[in-house]
Amino acid sequence: MGRFLKTILIEIVNIIFVILVALFLFVAVRNYLAQPFQVEGKSMNPTLYQADHLIMWKQFDLDRSDIVVFPDPMGSGKTYVKRLIGLPGDSISVNDDQLFINDQLIEEPYLEPDKSNDEGIYTEDFTLWEITGDEIIPEGKVFVMGDNRPGSGDSRQFGYVDIDKIQGKANFIYYPLNRIRKVGKLQALE
Repeated sequence: MGRFLKTILIEIVNIIFVILVALFLFVAVRNYLAQPFQVEGKSMNPTLYQADHLIMWKQFDLDRSDIVVFPDPMGSGKTYVKRLIGLPGDSISVNDDQLFINDQLIEEPYLEPDKSNDEGIYTEDFTLWEITGDEIIPEGKVFVMGDNRPGSGDSRQFGYVDIDKIQGKANFIYYPLNRIRKVGKLQALE
């Protein structure tokens, strides 16, 4: 009986060890590498839709047109997901529904088909100066906009987002099943 009890005890210790290792790995991945995120609202239509579930990478380098996740800069406690439009040192303007970064026209294919279905102007004209009082984006800040420009609360309303407040970069939609796909950059400024 003693040998049987010892074997069971060893198996129980092994199971507990495996569970603890799995729990440690889960916590480490969730806190330092990737985390699930659910889209709320329509500000990123047609790229992301209400209730899309995606994986957000926590280790990242930021590039223009990345889709980033960050807390509401106004302090509501909500978490936002928007497209990174401008980096530190960039000047931004929209003129006649066209985005210009550093005076270079930027194509935005992710705005179609919504932009072509809209009867009026999809993105109202603005300059960075008119919104923020700055000619260029300051160090440590980024400018973000939703893909659903007429229906998005973004840097045009709340100003810059601190780079160190960005929680992650959207990478992959895993639910609903008919929308499973990688979420990537569509255009970067050359």
